[in-house]
Amino acid sequence: MSGRSIMGNLQLPTTRFADCAVRSDCRVTVVATPAHIAPLAAAAAATPLADLRLAPLPCDAQVPEALLGDAALLVIEVDPDNAASMRRVGEIRARSPDLPLVAAIDGASVSLVRALVREGVSDVVSLPFDVQEMLQVVLDTAARRQSAPGQKQRLAPLISVARSIGGCGATTVATQLAADLAAHDPSGRGTAIADLDLQYGSVTDFLGVSAARGDLADLLRAEDRLDEELIRSVITRASGGISVVSAPAEIMPLESVDSAQLLRMIQLLRQEFGHVVLDFPPDWTSWALSAALASDTILLVVDLSVASLRQARRRLDLFRSVGVERQAIEIVVNRVEKRLFKTIDLKDVSDTLGHSILGSVSLDAPLVSAAQDQGQLVSDVRDKSRFCRDIAQIGALLRERLRTRGD
Repeated sequence: MSGRSIMGNLQLPTTRFADCAVRSDCRVTVVATPAHIAPLAAAAAATPLADLRLAPLPCDAQVPEALLGDAALLVIEVDPDNAASMRRVGEIRARSPDLPLVAAIDGASVSLVRALVREGVSDVVSLPFDVQEMLQVVLDTAARRQSAPGQKQRLAPLISVARSIGGCGATTVATQLAADLAAHDPSGRGTAIADLDLQYGSVTDFLGVSAARGDLADLLRAEDRLDEELIRSVITRASGGISVVSAPAEIMPLESVDSAQLLRMIQLLRQEFGHVVLDFPPDWTSWALSAALASDTILLVVDLSVASLRQARRRLDLFRSVGVERQAIEIVVNRVEKRLFKTIDLKDVSDTLGHSILGSVSLDAPLVSAAQDQGQLVSDVRDKSRFCRDIAQIGALLRERLRTRGD
């Protein structure tokens, strides 16, 4: 694991601010085995982390109540191969539900991070401890406490739109759904859609906007400069309350994306907008899985071809293997023809995939193509069409399910 938090952190401010944040506002307690505590104590001695409260304990030992009561931030070692160590995280969360909790791990898989997030962990750092990484986590926590004292920041729902195969219309569904979510957003903040297809992204083409102000590559390469202001400077406004993070202007290698930077970008979008939609590439990588695992809902778009259903089944198996919860996955069947005799119908899709269907979108190729060729939403061309009614129904069902899960 690299020397930066897997979930991303804020830019490192001045030493003076760091010293103030660590010493006065954010009492940091570190619970770890003696082998990790001793090097940390030596490395932190000449830094703003000198006042860390260090507690050498076995990785599965119960944490005394006195340590929890005095901490504003708890960093705790977790051994994923030790069941008692994993249970300890949940026990601490139950005893101190409002205490920010950071897990220290020697190597973290995507599925492990997902499990820790479910237990209430807000961030992850690497073992052996890195002082710079620890300081960034402390500053991030202090900044959140100062910006929303006494309140837990609410993040916008995150919807990932994935395709079974290329050409099944996933980007069409993603863009039209983004407009429907924006139209029904009570906060009035609209919807952000991020085009994560590094090599063939077409969201800007479908919405009739350009990426003159910047694109996804600018945000991924920004490193510590990534913040709300940079996000606002790069996004492109489209019609219908949609803001777009465009795909890179130049083709990027799939392996060039840093997962932590991508997750930080997504978090900033969720703080800024009412809904966030991610349009995924056809190929799955570790960073794509990290983004999918952070999602409230994964919308898997399929069509009625045998090839699409075969690949959809493989993707469902992949999601299950990395720990995506079944109820977080929704299936949308695209380009459904309304005819009497069909080779495959919606029941066949559900039976084949072993998963219920959220909804279907009628085939209306001439209308959809005409709208997209003009860079317009289909609803702006013909809002009473069957296609628009289907998108609206899917949007309503999705909002209701997101609301139910949020409650």
